[in-house]
Amino acid sequence: MNEDRGDYGATRSRAANVSFAEIEAAARRLMAEGTHPTVAGVLKALKRGSTSTIAEAMRRFWKNQAALNRGDPVALTNLPSELAEAARAQWEKALLLAQQTAKHDDNAARARLAELQRDNELRARSFDLREKEWDLAARVRERALADAREHVNLLMKELATDRAELRARDARLADLESLLDECRKQLAVLITRAVARNRAIKAQRPRLKSRAKRKARAVTKKRAKSKQTRRRAKR
Repeated sequence: MNEDRGDYGATRSRAANVSFAEIEAAARRLMAEGTHPTVAGVLKALKRGSTSTIAEAMRRFWKNQAALNRGDPVALTNLPSELAEAARAQWEKALLLAQQTAKHDDNAARARLAELQRDNELRARSFDLREKEWDLAARVRERALADAREHVNLLMKELATDRAELRARDARLADLESLLDECRKQLAVLITRAVARNRAIKAQRPRLKSRAKRKARAVTKKRAKSKQTRRRAKR
C-alpha cells in the first residue's frame, strides 16, 4: 500500500480499497459498542478491504487515539468537523471512564487499605496478647525459678546444718573412742595389778599360814601359863 502518511486526515478522500475515514469510523463504532477494535473486527465490520491496509490504518488510528488520550487539542483540530464532535464525545467518554476507573481503583485501594489496617490492628492485638502471654509465662518461670532457688538454698542450709551435726557427732565419737581407749588401758593396768596382787597373795599364803600357826601356838602357851599362874596363886 503506497498511502501517504502526511497530516492527520489528509488521505481520507483517497479512494483506495477502503479509506482511512471508513476504517476509523468502523473502529470508533466498535469502541462505542464496548468492543476493542482489532484488524479482524474492523474487517468484519466493513466486509471489505485488505488486512494490510486495515492494519496500517489501525496503527495510525491508535497513534491518534493516544494523542487524544493525552489531551492533545491539536489532534482534534486536524479532524473534520463531523468527526471532531464524535472524537470529542469519545474523548469525554474515555475521560469519564478513566475517572470512573480511577475512582473505582481509589475506592478499591481505600478498601484494601482499610482491610490492611484492620489486619494490622488484629495482628497488633494478637501480638499484644502473645506478648502478654509471653510476659505472664516469663513471670511464672521467674517465680518458679525463684521458688526453686529458695528451696535449694533452704536445702543447702539444712545440708550444712546436717554436716555440722555430723562433724560434731564424729568429734564426740572420736572423743568417746579416745576415752574408751584410755579406760581400756586403765582397766588393763588394773587387771595386771590385780593379777600380780593375787599372785603375790598366793605366794604369801604358806608363810601366812605358818605365821598364824605360830601365833596360835604362842597364844595357847600364853593361856596355859596364865592358867598355871592363877592356879598357883589360889593355892
